[in-house]
Amino acid sequence: MNTLLALFMTSLLHLIPAPVETIPGEGYFLFSRQTSMYFQDAALPLARDAAALFRETIEPSTGIAIKTAKTRPSSNALVFSYDSSLPAEGYTLRVTKDYTEIGAGDSAGFFYGTQTLLQLFPANVYQPVYQPDQYQPSLQVRVPCVQIKDYPRFSHRGMMLDVSRQFYTVEYVKRFIDWMSRHKLNVFHWHLSDDNGWRVEIKKYPFLTQKGSWRGPGQVLPTTYGHAGEIYGGYYTQQEIRQIVAYAAARHIEIIPEIDLPGHSKAAIASYPDILCDLTEEVELSIQGTSNNVWCASYEKNYQMLDDIVREMSALFPSRYFHIGGDEVVTSQWASCTRCTTYMQEHHMEDPAGMQAYFAARMQGILNKYEKTLVGWDDIMDGGNLDREKTVVHAWKSIEKITQAVNGGYRVIAQPASHCYIDMKHTPAERGMTWAAISDVEKVYSFDPVQMAGIDPAREELVLGIQGGLWSELMDRPERIAEYQVYPRLSALAEVAWSPLAKKDWEDFNTRLSLTHFDRLYFMGIRFRVSPPHAGYMNGYIVADNEYPWMVMRYTSDGSDPGPCSSLYTAPIKTDHPEPYRFAAFYRDDVRSIVVEADLPYDRNLKPVTHVTGNLEINRRTPLSNLGDNNPSTYVQCFGPLQEGQTIQFTFEQPVHTSGIRVRTGLPAVDIDVVDFAHVEYSSNGVDFKRVACPWENGGCRFVPDSPVLSVRLVIDKGNDPLTFYLQDLWIEK
Repeated sequence: MNTLLALFMTSLLHLIPAPVETIPGEGYFLFSRQTSMYFQDAALPLARDAAALFRETIEPSTGIAIKTAKTRPSSNALVFSYDSSLPAEGYTLRVTKDYTEIGAGDSAGFFYGTQTLLQLFPANVYQPVYQPDQYQPSLQVRVPCVQIKDYPRFSHRGMMLDVSRQFYTVEYVKRFIDWMSRHKLNVFHWHLSDDNGWRVEIKKYPFLTQKGSWRGPGQVLPTTYGHAGEIYGGYYTQQEIRQIVAYAAARHIEIIPEIDLPGHSKAAIASYPDILCDLTEEVELSIQGTSNNVWCASYEKNYQMLDDIVREMSALFPSRYFHIGGDEVVTSQWASCTRCTTYMQEHHMEDPAGMQAYFAARMQGILNKYEKTLVGWDDIMDGGNLDREKTVVHAWKSIEKITQAVNGGYRVIAQPASHCYIDMKHTPAERGMTWAAISDVEKVYSFDPVQMAGIDPAREELVLGIQGGLWSELMDRPERIAEYQVYPRLSALAEVAWSPLAKKDWEDFNTRLSLTHFDRLYFMGIRFRVSPPHAGYMNGYIVADNEYPWMVMRYTSDGSDPGPCSSLYTAPIKTDHPEPYRFAAFYRDDVRSIVVEADLPYDRNLKPVTHVTGNLEINRRTPLSNLGDNNPSTYVQCFGPLQEGQTIQFTFEQPVHTSGIRVRTGLPAVDIDVVDFAHVEYSSNGVDFKRVACPWENGGCRFVPDSPVLSVRLVIDKGNDPLTFYLQDLWIEK
């Protein structure tokens, strides 16, 4: 086969992650009901489970049931062979016209070999039900001939899921683990506790889940991050955790549990208030606006409680690693504690940050007792000197923290927020956080923990690997947004973690992703992100395009959201009234992008002179005048709990004629810390107010006034219990 043809055939395979070495062949191997499976003796105990999962995948989707042969067939067989020459987790895959053979030296290698083989099948191999094709009714699948040699670049290839701020069911966690395994990821970092919920059953301390796993009306934790008016939450029983751990292990995924300590602990403290310091004064709020969320670091009973918790969790999680968090601790709390200040004086500590180092050292001792290695966010490097042999630093604040940790002799898991926090927005228009970055698929793919951190090759082995992270503050809506945020960004990160650096090629990856891997994600049942259209208005025409030119785009002209039956966009649209047009991209009509409006060469909104008054307690650094400056990026921070009947009033210098007014709360462009319960009134004379009929949803509402408007009033209703809220300018439509 000539070189150009070989390169062309390689490009058609579209494997993700890209293997170390791929040599395409000619022709196909035909999987059918006559195909058998054979295990070399040394391979049988290592390959048996991977082969069973392979069978479980292809039989429901293709109708092909492969039987095991006792002797090696001369042809038409899937063969598993032992190969001790391969690195850990490595495999070879050889597909010829006569047989398919997977070679490996360990069980993980056989598993990853079968995952690559599945990617050679049509993408619908991942669907759970066989759907016969009328044009190919026989149960046969053609797999292209190829030779592959493959092994991972990093031993730690992970993904973190925050189940505290949003709770995910056992079945969803299993699906999440399935999707990870399809991408050759091998570590599931399970963030099981935070301020907003404790999710793991601890039998000695039942209140942790009886109280600390629930929030909302009548609970010890207030409503946060959606679910207004509901009692929301849940937890995993120890039996459920054992099931999930076993499920993950069968897919060669290690689960590292995390309970966030000593900060981010409001759920634990609300359940057992004695955990808290003996405070002499009010202390500052955490960066998330939570009060009193730090364990007392000098209270000996706390360490006994933590020992008990670790003991129970160590029996559930066989991983040698145990994550204690350690980030964003309000250390000033310890300076206001009678016990901690006494301890600091006795041990000559001038800065309460020294208490964080003391706490980490005590936790290290507890974990070592149960043969666990401490993992903590990079904050644990501050103020102390932990045992390098018993510590792994999880670098999150910046790429520089990877460098600092390696230079300090620590082993490192690289998860810098700028590239690996996949709760960040893809683009400014989409839902997600923004504080670390706007992070699209290409940016995630660009990350490299060794090159970007400038790691000396002699110390490269200290970088264990990389990990993505999904914090779930904004994962309450819309439905299945977690999948939208994670994929395909995690597909990109998986390739960074697995494939050789020399294979890195964004254009090639994006081709493989869009032309084939999107289909795999679709049939896996993942509601992944579809790139939204860009629409612009110029010279009387709306022109729309998409990152992927083949993507289907649909539109409406009445302000409603496009659906799979809406008009198909095929050419520029001539109109003198572009304002109500809405556009969306569709994948197979089932998966839709966000809905976008056309960019206009003029402002959609009126900007009247506005005066704002109110009786809420506000942060002096964000005065009420921010709400009248007609700047959508400014805001007012106010402190809760809010009281029923409190108001914010917007008064215009002149009555405004408008087609609609939007009242919004929450941090601009992020929609976090919204007012959950309120209603809106408006007045034409500033004296007589009329309550609007539109419902208050997701921190805001839009209403259409029936007369010119002089004043708009936001009225707080009962139930807004959190300690921090944000208010925004009105949007007054022309």
